[in-house]
Amino acid sequence: MHRRSTFTPRDLECMLRNETAEPKPLPLSLLEKITNGFSAEQEIGSGGFAVVYKEKLVSTTVAVKRLTNTLMDEKEFHQEVECLMMVKHKNIVRFLGYCADRQGSMERCNEKFIMADVHQRLLCFEYLPHGSRYEYITDTTHRLQWRDRFQIITGICQGLHHLHQNNIVHLDLKPANILLDANMVPKIADFGLSRCFKEMQSRDLTRKGGTIGYTAPEFFDRTEIRYRHSYRLDIYSLGVIIIEILTGKKGYHDVDKVVESWSKMLDISQSDVQVEQVKNASNELHKDMPNASGETSSERLNPGMLKNDIMHAIWLSYQQLNPDIKRCVKYCSIFPKRSKLNKDELVHLWIAQGFIKTNCATEDMEDVAEGYVQELVPCSFLQPEEDDYSIKYITILDLLHDLLDKIVGRGYFRIENARSQRGIVWKGDVPRDVRHLFVQNYDGELITKKILALENLRTLIIYVVEKDTPVEEKVIESICNSLPKLRVLAVAFSREHHPITRPSKFSIPESISQLKHLCYLAFRTFKCTVILPSALAELHHIQLLDFGHHSQTSEFTTDNLTNLRYIMCKSVKCPNIGRLISLQALPCNTFTVRNVQGYEIKQLRDLNDLRGNLVINGLENVKGKEEALEANLGAKERITELMLEWDYDDDTRCSPEVEAEVLEGLCPPAKLETLMIEGYKGSRYPEWMVARRTCKIFTYISGVNWDLVLNLRLSLIFVG
Repeated sequence: MHRRSTFTPRDLECMLRNETAEPKPLPLSLLEKITNGFSAEQEIGSGGFAVVYKEKLVSTTVAVKRLTNTLMDEKEFHQEVECLMMVKHKNIVRFLGYCADRQGSMERCNEKFIMADVHQRLLCFEYLPHGSRYEYITDTTHRLQWRDRFQIITGICQGLHHLHQNNIVHLDLKPANILLDANMVPKIADFGLSRCFKEMQSRDLTRKGGTIGYTAPEFFDRTEIRYRHSYRLDIYSLGVIIIEILTGKKGYHDVDKVVESWSKMLDISQSDVQVEQVKNASNELHKDMPNASGETSSERLNPGMLKNDIMHAIWLSYQQLNPDIKRCVKYCSIFPKRSKLNKDELVHLWIAQGFIKTNCATEDMEDVAEGYVQELVPCSFLQPEEDDYSIKYITILDLLHDLLDKIVGRGYFRIENARSQRGIVWKGDVPRDVRHLFVQNYDGELITKKILALENLRTLIIYVVEKDTPVEEKVIESICNSLPKLRVLAVAFSREHHPITRPSKFSIPESISQLKHLCYLAFRTFKCTVILPSALAELHHIQLLDFGHHSQTSEFTTDNLTNLRYIMCKSVKCPNIGRLISLQALPCNTFTVRNVQGYEIKQLRDLNDLRGNLVINGLENVKGKEEALEANLGAKERITELMLEWDYDDDTRCSPEVEAEVLEGLCPPAKLETLMIEGYKGSRYPEWMVARRTCKIFTYISGVNWDLVLNLRLSLIFVG
């Protein structure tokens, strides 16, 4: 695939306006330019195989899809481009061009630099600002009119018919791959799995895909697919989508009730024609497909008959997962069905167990684990709940949970001793060779009698500690003495229930030092004081300490804890925190500068793995620019939100000139998204606040000097 280096953004815009223009090879330099170097600010979506960026040209906007799947070879990329080049239809997203490029890049691996080939594969499309909006269609509360639903159904059918006329099967037709324009006209997108056939031809399926619930179950069990029944796989997916549009609900529903339901909703004056349309759509779903062996038939829409086939499809999809991802999925089986899991906490557990493998020193384990989540969501293994456009909670697919219960073996186990059973020791047996154990409710007697003998245990998660149940120090000490292979020890793990409230003061035993392999310690309390032992410094592998967001802890030493990544606690005394060079987040994301040894601003110098939010207060205690520069804020490239705070007490402040020098020395990282400044009374604002005109930064300034603010030319300023 050759590139034409003279192609410009204006050429691309002209091409988009010309409906007859053919897709063209596009230079990598052009796509880099219009996406601002594939900037995260231009990103509008991502999945397990690609990241999508949007970019406004002069008067139009395009979408650039950057493929991230390193397993896709040149042949597969050629197949996708071939399919896109062959189709042009009002119900298929318009394809503008492609880029296939290979560059040499020096990468650090095992403390050496190697020259690696970096493959860049990109596709360029028209931009549809409304995306799929499919939740709007399937949400009955929106009362989407029948004429709109019928237009969407008709458009999808026409687009799919055009593909089949060109001997192309999509093989991954699902709601996320149907985009809607401003007039609710549907357009089929994403041809990553599609295949182009010649008459009577068979094609090998070298890369399995599809989405459970929308893909015919027998597709997962095939190694090749024949032209004569290939299109029926798309028809199966189409049928599932039509059911959802008709019923306004996801999943398999009784289409016999559709006509009655719509008859009640439709306006009397329009009902005859529109109800007839509903009847036709409903009847089409009941027509039998040919019943040749192995072909899709309408009986597969029967949920009772689907279950075994879907379970088989899930098994085949699971078998194709990367071995490291498989281990992460298996680990999820210890949680009860339909548990709502915090995504970040699950990632921390995977990391603690050593399931996350990085390829080189510069790769971050959290980013690799996030990639695992993004790969498991599209195939429905993990069902996400989004908050502010990011995944915060996930639930394991019920059928996957059923499958895992059958295949994970004796190494994974859960004790679901419900609250009603308190006072009665759980009567079941725990496999002696279990490695990962979940206990629903804290029970000291259960731990003593059933769990302390499990010498191979790697995970012990005690989910709930009831409000009136005290946690005995002797029980925790016995765990430390009896289970030396533990990597995860979590007590009161659930955030949906009360954390530990009794006793009001709790001492972690010195015997914690016996847990030489411990990586994850969670002991979540509510308004309790946790006394930390000196032996904590002997936990050389510890990665996470979580004492709850409402707890207080005694001071602890940071010596030797170079692998510690997270400290979660409302109030903790942690002098010389700068020694914890692996920290990803500070306690409460806050660092307070004090005029005390061990709390100077220079403690931030080497904490360059910090990510997300960072608050620095007590800046009135910083005495000049040189001291401020020691914070080394510019090197903290993963920080997205920064707050800088000065105390309002004039008796503790430096002069306005000194404060201005301090702020000058606190130059933040280039990719910062939000900057907040509070209590600043310096004589001027620094040059770096004016110079970064290309940065899209939201700035909040409280306690301002208006004359100074008016001289700033930031993209967005909010003055409090």
